[in-house]
Amino acid sequence: MSKRLPFSLPTVGEDRPPIWRTLDQKREPELAAREATEEKGVQASKLVQTDSIVSRRRFMQVGGATAAAVGLSGCLRRPAEQILPYSQAPEYSLPGMPLHFATSVNHDGQAFGLLVESHEGRPTKIEGNPEHPASGGATDARLQASILDLYDPDRPGKLMRGAPDARDVATWAEFDAWWREKAAELGGGEGLRVLVPPTDSPSFMRARAAFMQRFPQARVHTWSALSGASSRAGTLAAFGQPLDARVDYARAKVVLSVDCDFLGDEPGAVRNQRHFAEGRRITSPNDEMNRLYVVEGTLSVTGMNADHRLRLAPSQADRYLRALAAKLASEGATLPGGAGEAVRGVTVEGVPVEWVNAVAADLMANRGSSAVTVGWRQPPHVHALAHAINAGLGNLGTTVQLFPAVDAEEPDANQSLGDLVTAMGAGDVDTLFVFGGNPVYDAPGFADAIGNVETVVRLGGYDDETSRASGWFLPMAHPLESWGDHRSSDGTVSIQQPLIAPLRGGRADLEMMAFLAGIRAWRGYHLVRNTLREQVGAASLDRTWRAALHRGVVPGLPAVAPATGGLTGDVAGALRENEPAAPQGWEAVFTPSYQTGDGQYANNAWMLELPDPVTKIVWDNAAYVSPESARQLGVETGDMLNISREGAGDLSIPAFVLPGHADQVVTLPLGFGRTAAGRHGNGVGFDVNPLRAGDGFARVTVSKGSGEHQIVQTQDHHSMEGRPLVIDASLEEYRETPNFAQWREPTPSTSPLWTQVDYAEPLYPAQGGKSYSLVPEALPPREGAPPRYKWAMAMDLTTCTGCSACIIACQAENNIPIVGKMQVAMGREMHWMRLDRYFVGDDEAQPKVAIQPVACQHCEEAPCENVCPVAATVHTPEGLNVMAYNRCIGTRYCMNNCPYKVRRFNFLDWHGEVPELKKMQHNPNVTVRMRGVIEKCSYCVQRIQTARIHARTQTTVDAEGEIDERRIQDGEVTPACAQACPSQALIFGDLNDTESRVHRWVHMDRQYKLLASIGAQPRTTYVGKIRNPNPEMV
Repeated sequence: MSKRLPFSLPTVGEDRPPIWRTLDQKREPELAAREATEEKGVQASKLVQTDSIVSRRRFMQVGGATAAAVGLSGCLRRPAEQILPYSQAPEYSLPGMPLHFATSVNHDGQAFGLLVESHEGRPTKIEGNPEHPASGGATDARLQASILDLYDPDRPGKLMRGAPDARDVATWAEFDAWWREKAAELGGGEGLRVLVPPTDSPSFMRARAAFMQRFPQARVHTWSALSGASSRAGTLAAFGQPLDARVDYARAKVVLSVDCDFLGDEPGAVRNQRHFAEGRRITSPNDEMNRLYVVEGTLSVTGMNADHRLRLAPSQADRYLRALAAKLASEGATLPGGAGEAVRGVTVEGVPVEWVNAVAADLMANRGSSAVTVGWRQPPHVHALAHAINAGLGNLGTTVQLFPAVDAEEPDANQSLGDLVTAMGAGDVDTLFVFGGNPVYDAPGFADAIGNVETVVRLGGYDDETSRASGWFLPMAHPLESWGDHRSSDGTVSIQQPLIAPLRGGRADLEMMAFLAGIRAWRGYHLVRNTLREQVGAASLDRTWRAALHRGVVPGLPAVAPATGGLTGDVAGALRENEPAAPQGWEAVFTPSYQTGDGQYANNAWMLELPDPVTKIVWDNAAYVSPESARQLGVETGDMLNISREGAGDLSIPAFVLPGHADQVVTLPLGFGRTAAGRHGNGVGFDVNPLRAGDGFARVTVSKGSGEHQIVQTQDHHSMEGRPLVIDASLEEYRETPNFAQWREPTPSTSPLWTQVDYAEPLYPAQGGKSYSLVPEALPPREGAPPRYKWAMAMDLTTCTGCSACIIACQAENNIPIVGKMQVAMGREMHWMRLDRYFVGDDEAQPKVAIQPVACQHCEEAPCENVCPVAATVHTPEGLNVMAYNRCIGTRYCMNNCPYKVRRFNFLDWHGEVPELKKMQHNPNVTVRMRGVIEKCSYCVQRIQTARIHARTQTTVDAEGEIDERRIQDGEVTPACAQACPSQALIFGDLNDTESRVHRWVHMDRQYKLLASIGAQPRTTYVGKIRNPNPEMV
């Protein structure tokens, strides 16, 4: 049967710039449209070997035998499951009623508060703690996915000792005895070194001090592949002391981000997104909104949300910032530290003049309410210059606050690692302890020098590259299995409490440091309580301890005041010592992967299958280049590139052509190419660390290689065939036409042919009529019953950043499986929610970007319901479109008839081979689906039911029999996606509650329904995206 041609919508309003998903769609739209109509896995074609193609004769032979076998075996039966009662139930546990515990972790080098859901003693879901300033109740994708690491069967459960090729199983008792002997031999600790990641734990710092007191000749080194050493050194140069600079994006009306992905991979991104959205969330044309300028070499999450974006190589960010500072000084800004004199007359080539003049004028017009921020890649003198600019603009103390460093003794990570590698190479290290991290994989020079150390003891979560080069391997406990504490730069102290006993018998790094230091009470519980005793005193310890465990933060501690005083450092001297680099040749940019970070999440299957927020690549990394650079090299996406750096060797990696990327720049995501990550991470992607020497960017040589590599991305999946989808406008256009979205996607005025449901009527009783009736008649609702609920969601495209936290939150909540690279290439990914990324405009080099979350729209007139032959997809009395999994026979009619392409089919039994340990993560309130069943977003109906049950328990009946039914209040039900969203772009609630947030957003002037012209009447509403460009730069 031929496929019907797409419906052509009439053009409404003025001409708009083109919107396109991929370069292929932009350059050859007819070919892209033709491929989209072909039901085949076009990306999978290169993954299938041609010699595996089956002939028609062979297919008929095998098919006949298969049919016979099916006939003999009977119908497919659902898997048998056993239900066993408790022999001894856990304390405080009620079946079906989860418990929530407050805890905290060190996330990207900063303290982060969490609320963890636990079912019968099993942690199953992570949420943000609203009480914690870094969280505010939200999380990011990696934190959501970290629950999967807890149940990873690749986490070793045994101690190992000996050479990598001849390791023996050991016990903790054996290690403890060995260390006591070794500690006696070491005496003052000469030749003893410890390598740890940066810490924010007061208890760990106390244990470290005790260790140095016991071994005064030992040294504790610090290393992290993504450390904030450059930012810390920048504050030292500008203010004479290491400080933590924190930008309040909620108060900043104008933000200039220079090579700083503060909404993506910079520390504090969750807090930054929340505050940035506060300054961008507008509800009427009279509201003001902030403006974001971004200068960067590779398209980032922050760049996708920019009002203006400049493509610039990271090495030229220094020169650009000097030119901007010179312009500000000429306009009357007083830059302290001699910076104004040092930058006088500096210009930057290849940058439009308005990017200096207009940006400077905008910053000057918003003195005291603007901010200039610089990313971790930039050297310290660039950070110092940014501080001088903020001081000259009057931003220090208002939009930019400076707090004392949490760990004042933390050394520069690059320098500390260099000292350690030098000592290892010289044979000065006899015993080395490595806590966490993976320095053999990501630390320059470490792998070559570790062979010179007599004894290496590794405390790690995995038997990874570093563990296999060590003489002792000790399993490390997961943060949800261990005690700890964390302190934020503003003084907030939070307790890390375990939710489950160590599944693999590990110890925490805090406990190990205390044990090495000889602290008798070295268990984490005692260490944390003793630290808290020093802070609050023995008299109030128990009361404070209970309150801290309940809230997640320690109450009553004095807040740390921001540092006062001006910029006192010699910024001019730092600028003169570091001349800006001249633009020449190719430049490599090293960036943490949005999926695997620096490699920490390389074995996390959720993160590997999560589409990269920018490129939409899954299960891989690639070298990003601009369309112009690709033309110069003669490569297309998937072609291999050869990249070399003087003194660092060569790298062969596939190219990915990315619109908006800077020319003569190649971006290399970190965290892939692991050889000892685990069953999911081994051999995935390409290791770019050999080209890196601890820096963020470097000069390289790039040429076209031989061969190609299949890159799988999801952006061209689930196309809605050219219909108007994401709708955006400038702030000026919004003020001229507040209902601009309705003009571009008008809602049909004609009513359906059948009677509409009146959701203002009360809900009928759950069971009514006669059981023997073929179609029972429902009993009428009781007199005075309240109206039923009318659940709905609104999605604000202005504040959605595309961070993808909602995707992983949905996966964790709803037991969504992974399928692997091959199946994703065939279009079989199972995510219930997707984030469509669109490029806007004709310019491939400098397009704008729009992000649109898409899940089941819960249509009032759902096309999927009309075609299901077994009524497996139905409408609830409250308007939800739900699935009855035990009815579904897998015809996929609903999947084909859904215009939004949001239904997922279980082509295989994705849960069939899941290890038992991983099954502990499953949410017991959500059915685990089997092969042959359709699934989709349910608005987290299990959470709605939980809130309904809770409300019913508070319903009262008076003496006269009058029922006072307690309604579910606004905010009591929050789907997993909305709860995780840092920018609060997803709003959920009851439309019948006129005071609810969702009611206000659904009736916003710029609201529209996705594909409203079809007449499906979606329950999900979109609120058009607003940009705030500078009129002088349009």
